[in-house]
Amino acid sequence: MEKPETNNFCIDGHFSGKVDPGWQMVVVRLCSPSDLRRVFEIAEKHASFDTAPTLVDIDGMRSRNPDYFFVAEDDSGEVIGFITGYERMGLSEDVLRTWNAGSVGYVELIAVDSRHRRRGTRRALLKTLLNRFQSSGVDIVDLDVPGEQEAAVELYKKLGFYVRACNMRKRLV
Repeated sequence: MEKPETNNFCIDGHFSGKVDPGWQMVVVRLCSPSDLRRVFEIAEKHASFDTAPTLVDIDGMRSRNPDYFFVAEDDSGEVIGFITGYERMGLSEDVLRTWNAGSVGYVELIAVDSRHRRRGTRRALLKTLLNRFQSSGVDIVDLDVPGEQEAAVELYKKLGFYVRACNMRKRLV
């Protein structure tokens, strides 16, 4: 049986081949079916959705894109966060040419348990997914984030994302 891919990150999100005794390690690995219940619990409480995803939604995300669905574990083996994405299909050749891209990825959903935030877990998850996209030949990666999540927006900017458009809303009733 092939060993699942894992990446170890120290608590600040930087890759580390060795463990400093004062740091808690975060392991990022592919999501397995046994992780789905915990992923659902994290998504239900911490994901940026207009409505909370169901367990069936989470299972569907993994089933459709298992190579782009990762979880983060703390040093005790508890799943503390996850990220999922996919390669966007069906973009016209004109759009790809305009964007100077052969393939486009999309970060579908990312969430980290609130007890483990501000420790680099989100960064480690995102870097792992971006590396997977890059190794799969994806040229551009898009994501959406609620405007009020300023810390997330700042992290994405630090990782090279830029604001391309704004989604605005006005309540009429």
